[in-house]
Amino acid sequence: MKSAKCYIFEDRFKTMRRVILLMIIAVCLSCDDGDIIVSDFNFDADSSLNLCEFENNRKVLHIVTESNEAISFTFEENILENIENIIDPVQFTVEIDGSNRINYRRLSSSVESNDYFCQEIPPGEPTVVEEFASTNGGSVLFTISRASGEGVDTDGDGIPDLNERATDSEGNFIGDVFGHDTDQDGIPNFLDIDDDNDNVPTVVEIGGTDDSDIDLDTDGDGVRNYLDEDDDGDGVLTRNEDLNAFEEGTPEEPVLNPRDDDSNDDGIPNYLDASISEEVIVDFFRDNVVSRNFNITVVFNNITLQNIENERTIRFNSQGFGTFSFPTSNEVIDFRE
Repeated sequence: MKSAKCYIFEDRFKTMRRVILLMIIAVCLSCDDGDIIVSDFNFDADSSLNLCEFENNRKVLHIVTESNEAISFTFEENILENIENIIDPVQFTVEIDGSNRINYRRLSSSVESNDYFCQEIPPGEPTVVEEFASTNGGSVLFTISRASGEGVDTDGDGIPDLNERATDSEGNFIGDVFGHDTDQDGIPNFLDIDDDNDNVPTVVEIGGTDDSDIDLDTDGDGVRNYLDEDDDGDGVLTRNEDLNAFEEGTPEEPVLNPRDDDSNDDGIPNYLDASISEEVIVDFFRDNVVSRNFNITVVFNNITLQNIENERTIRFNSQGFGTFSFPTSNEVIDFRE
């Protein structure tokens, strides 16, 4: 039995723009003749991954690096199920087995990652110089974070997410975006297309995104219209001044639009006209439909890759693979009790 050896790979610079960390592997082996570590993986958690989707729910995350290393993770997991209708998605894990596998290839020349991986059969060129495939065992961790930053408006209501946080008595923003829910429906304001549940969308109550008046306060009660469930202060909830809701719809599916009701034909809808206080009880609310963007970071854990032609293996406890973007479209966020 030979003495155990440890292999450690050093950093190297690939471009002037950023430093790409080479994977640091420190693995003690019972070094049989064919059991060695030979790689300088040129990717990490900051690498930009591409996603291809095929029939039967098969997906491939992939990257071809500047050093012509092609790394892919083929898996069967419904990403949307881990995100859709969840207020703050966090993580999910995919186990490595016959259906979920990692491949590492050294290619003879450069190629675009999508051109190489986003087809059922990889092209003949460039050729594969060497290939390693995952054995059963280990897992891949997906960590989900919402797209954020200045100007991001997740619910499309015309108010940036950062401006939908709670404020203190002096009007300063406090807390994070998840901690402010004006109408207490379980959907934070930054995800809520109707922050006061009065069935008039927030984007309408601030006058639209192009010429918005976020401070609009019809009844002068100090509560802005988009946060006020009784906009004209007549004692009747705005959503209950939608007199035609059941006439235009059905008892089970009313048409929810208080803006269409103007009993005295003065051009001012009832919900903004304090002189009109007719009421019909409307305990229905608009669907909260949004489109969101997420960044998902992928990390390999306790993975063994074996050369497909010999006994050489690559082993690591934890290795960042990269990050990819994942959008949702017309996603319905349900109320929470």
